[in-house]
Amino acid sequence: MPRNSNEEERAKGSIPDKLRHEIATTFNLKGSGLIVLTSCSHRGVVNAVRQVQTTSGVKKVHAVIGGFHLAPYKDDYVRETVSSLKEIDPDYVIPLHCTGEPFYEIAKAEMPTKLLRSYTKTRFVFEA
Repeated sequence: MPRNSNEEERAKGSIPDKLRHEIATTFNLKGSGLIVLTSCSHRGVVNAVRQVQTTSGVKKVHAVIGGFHLAPYKDDYVRETVSSLKEIDPDYVIPLHCTGEPFYEIAKAEMPTKLLRSYTKTRFVFEA
């Protein structure tokens, strides 16, 4: 059960996720910019990155890594996300588990030098 559900919601048993939350961790790599690690990006990977930029005051994004939760969406929405990430202009985009193959294929065509593929046991080292 989500901790932020009220008593009435908890009494119903199973509760659909209202996506009121999101978890992302960010590091500011000296001289390179922000590294944004998302969980599943239910509220949007672009929203997470923009929130981090606003909160930190740092505009430069070095890497966006995580699940982008785009697998269930149509190509038009995925293209919008890729376009917005291009505007943010991170050095690296590393999609993970729930991102979906359409994102990878579109991003590979739109930003081939920024997109990195990650697999089980892949290790990325970012140095300042």
